[in-house]
Parts: sequence; C-alpha cells; structure tokens
Amino acid sequence: MTFVEAAISTSIIGKGLMIGGGFIGPGIGIGLIGGNYLQAVGRNPEASKFLGQALIFVAIVELFGLLAFASIFIVK
Repeated sequence: MTFVEAAISTSIIGKGLMIGGGFIGPGIGIGLIGGNYLQAVGRNPEASKFLGQALIFVAIVELFGLLAFASIFIVK
C-alpha cells in the first residue's frame, strides 16, 4: 500500500466519523422533541395544535445534521 492509498483510506474513515458524530446530536434532539411533544399531547389533547411548531423545531435541529453532511465535501 502506497502513501497515497493510505491517505485516501484515512480520509474516508475520517469523513465517516465526521458524519457519524455530526448526526448524533440531531438524532438525540429530534428524539427529545418528538418524545416531549407526544407527552404533551398525552397529557393535554388540545396541545395537538402545536404540531406545526414542533416540526419547525425538528427542521432547525436537522439543519445541524445537514451541515455536518455538507462539511464532508469541504474537507479534503
């Protein structure tokens, strides 16, 4: 294995770790938002009118995951 081949394989491993680490936070965040929304609706069924706001929060949290995904194209 030459130095260039080793550098390429290290780059691929690094990008995979960067995506994996970058999606841990949004995964936890979306789970917390969804769980707390369902808990609120379970306690008060009238809280179901806040689904739109919960989806906006999910989109904001997901933005950080998409930024982690986009960063793999920037890093060489």
